[in-house]
Formats: sequence, C-alpha cells, structure tokens
Amino acid sequence: MDSPIEQQRRLYGAPLAERFGHVMEKYALSQRSLAQVLGLSAPMLSQLMGAKRIKIGNPAVLGRLMMLEARSDEADLQAVLQQAERLDAATATHGSAEAGEGAAASEYLRSVGSPEVLAEMAGLARARGHEQLAEVLERAAR
Repeated sequence: MDSPIEQQRRLYGAPLAERFGHVMEKYALSQRSLAQVLGLSAPMLSQLMGAKRIKIGNPAVLGRLMMLEARSDEADLQAVLQQAERLDAATATHGSAEAGEGAAASEYLRSVGSPEVLAEMAGLARARGHEQLAEVLERAAR
C-alpha cells in the first residue's frame, strides 16, 4: 500500500506540502494566510501538508489552489489572491446544482479569468482526475 505522500502524489501530481509550499513562497503567505485564501482551517491545511489527510475534500479549495498555481507569474499577485478568495460558489461542483447556479458560476469564472486561462485550468483539473471541476471550468471557458 502506498504511503500517504505517495497517494497525494498520485492524486495531485505532487505531495500537497510541495504544492502548498510553492504557493506560499510565490505569494509570500504564511500557512495561516494560505488556509484563509483557500477556504480551509489552519489545522486542516496542516494535516494536508503533513499527509495526515490525503485528499482535499472540497472541490472549491482545489480550484483555488489550481488558480493560484496557474497565475503565480502575474504581476499583481494581491489581485490574484483576492480573486481566489471569491471563488466559493463558482468552483463548487455538486451534481445537484441548479442550472441557474451553473450559469452564475460560469459568469463569475469568466469575470476572473480569460477563456484561455479557464481552459488551461480545466486541462489541469482533468489531468489530475477532477472531472467535475474540469467540466465547470470548460463550460465557463465557452
């Protein structure tokens, strides 16, 4: 059986400690600040970083992480952080969402990312096995 770190590597392409660490370094964030931006409690982020928990349970959190990673080379990183914090309902990918909610999510995503960025993020989500998130992002990119 794979270790928790190997399970994270298989699910996310790298251990979450590496992915979170890169984002914290690039955006000059503390662990507590990153937790706030992602929409996690600080203890939950710590558990994910230490591989005491393997999976990110909320697709919105993964969507925010992917957005931060994809846009880490932009000039205005504070604006990116603010946009990431606002992605709450927009990246929630529950199958029971009403059609109106899906349209609102797509509209919101288009307000924070170009179709090209959304399509790129959809590809990243799909490559990492997050089909529902990829579908939401692809819908918004169209």
